[in-house]
Amino acid sequence: MKNDRIIWKHELRQADQIVKILLDDQKVPVNWRIILLPVYLYHLFKYRNNLRFTRKNVLYTKKLAFEAAKNISQGKDHAWEFRQIEIKTTDVLNKEKKGFYTEKIRRRQLPEIDYLINHYQALFNSKQTTYSAIIKEIFPAKGQYLAHLSSLQKLEEDVLQASITSMRKGTKKDRRQWFEKVRETTKKIRMAEADQIYK
Repeated sequence: MKNDRIIWKHELRQADQIVKILLDDQKVPVNWRIILLPVYLYHLFKYRNNLRFTRKNVLYTKKLAFEAAKNISQGKDHAWEFRQIEIKTTDVLNKEKKGFYTEKIRRRQLPEIDYLINHYQALFNSKQTTYSAIIKEIFPAKGQYLAHLSSLQKLEEDVLQASITSMRKGTKKDRRQWFEKVRETTKKIRMAEADQIYK
């Protein structure tokens, strides 16, 4: 299971690409602000915090699923690992006071996490040494990989839809625009990657 590092590095790299595009309009340009160093540093600090926060959110379900899949590959029970995720997400929900995480979002995340656990387990079984080779071994045809991406996108969209309707931050219109941008950006990056893998 040495390919777990390869797989997680890929997830981190893809999340970084997505987040940088999502927050591109918040990037701090080196302009007049550099003259006022404290102002520049404040905006830079704020931008980097937004990058970290958004990346953490993009990776939330993936990290839970990845850790569970690793544990299952090492001999632990699938049902036990999934129950641990249910408990952990319930704890996060109980601590949430700002309205960013709701029961509706949590319920929609659980099928996505289960799907990702199964996906990661399949990837862990590969003997290949690069991410592209692992994907090609698990999904020999591009159509199979695109079907997987489509299934994953549908599960993610269910979570995004729950976020639009149940979060308390911002207006519904702002949330809808943000999550549409997340969906489009994710789809664009994944499709470009699929083209690269199966060229």
